[in-house]
Amino acid sequence: MATLGCIQAKMGRTTYYICKMAAGELIDRVGIAKELPEWPDMTAEEKMQRECDIKRIVEEIVPYVTEDPDRFFSSLIVDIYSGYDDISFEPLSKVVGDIPNAYAVPMADMGFITLPGKERLIALDGQHRLLSLKIAIKGVAGVPGGTKMFAAMNKLQPHPELANEELCIILVEHTDTAKIRKIFNKINKYAKQTSRSDNIITNGSGIAVAGGQCMMIVVQARRLFKEGGPLAPINGIDLVNWKSNTLSQRSKNLTTLSALYTIAETILKDKRFSSKILPDTTALDEAYQTIASFWSITLDGVQAYQQYLELTRNNKPVSSLREENLLLKPVTQMALAHVALMAQRKGISWASVVGRLNQVDWSFNNDLWFNILVIGSANKKMITGKESIRSAGMVIAYMVMGNQMTRSEVDDVRQIIRNARNDDNAPLPQMIL
Repeated sequence: MATLGCIQAKMGRTTYYICKMAAGELIDRVGIAKELPEWPDMTAEEKMQRECDIKRIVEEIVPYVTEDPDRFFSSLIVDIYSGYDDISFEPLSKVVGDIPNAYAVPMADMGFITLPGKERLIALDGQHRLLSLKIAIKGVAGVPGGTKMFAAMNKLQPHPELANEELCIILVEHTDTAKIRKIFNKINKYAKQTSRSDNIITNGSGIAVAGGQCMMIVVQARRLFKEGGPLAPINGIDLVNWKSNTLSQRSKNLTTLSALYTIAETILKDKRFSSKILPDTTALDEAYQTIASFWSITLDGVQAYQQYLELTRNNKPVSSLREENLLLKPVTQMALAHVALMAQRKGISWASVVGRLNQVDWSFNNDLWFNILVIGSANKKMITGKESIRSAGMVIAYMVMGNQMTRSEVDDVRQIIRNARNDDNAPLPQMIL
């Protein structure tokens, strides 16, 4: 039996109770959707929504729970599947006797709910969080039976001290199965996913952002456009569009926050920072200096960016420059990050490479970029996609430091050009020496 302090509330025809429960008690008392008797009769769509992603739980959520001292979960919605009639709620007004009139109304909904122990509780929303707590506390023993083992599971260690963590749960009265299914479906239907830019702006942990991104990169991407950063606002004009992932033709921004993150991720690819917890201050500063240096050198050395900065300082439109020059497109900037990574791996100074970028024809009408950076059509639409950006980076790298590329790298560029031209005899672009 367990007695929990709670608040009773009602929305529509659904009565529910907001309670606090220790993690150890939660994982012992609350089950997951697969344990429901009607699981075999559920539709494929319902099962897909309720199926747990064990790999994500083990590799992303469990490390967050065990390693981040600022861990925090939102409320879990728990269905009182059976035994509801045996559960009792007693308001404070019945327990404490006479109370002042000012407190009488709110205290009518405050009190205690008693769970006798025979009830069946199922996580209606939050089963990933529930399982992550179970695995964090019990280690491998907390993994559901029948789960196929994978590498990350071998590192799981029990953390029994986490059993004392306190979580908010919302207990929902189970009047009929159809109603509960509808509640679950509506919760998921109306829970709109935040954009990638929103995640980078608001996320301080990096967990479950854009597919489990490295939290250190999130922190540093934001730092770049703060006061004192290389991409800080000029005369109140943001250089970084942190509200959306695209730039309109008339936008005064240079790049997007999403592109900023991808560029940082590429440049720091070989640093092997943890995707689970923040590194120490020294490592953070080193990472920031690496990213900031890329931007400072690029902005100082590339004529197109100097033109952009001058126009921005004078609060003049940059639309004509964006229309003429591919460097004003975030896709091209992300491709440059791949060039910088290759230079870094070869011990070539980025400043020496940047000087050669000014000799490249970055116009939309340059045939070289058709089917590499730009779709070969009149609308000048950019080609996006991770592999396409890497391919563009390889072509640019060949142009500015092809004489220091390996035979395999040159062959890669040759194949990219041939595929873009649909011509097995297409020549390599001219190198800039």
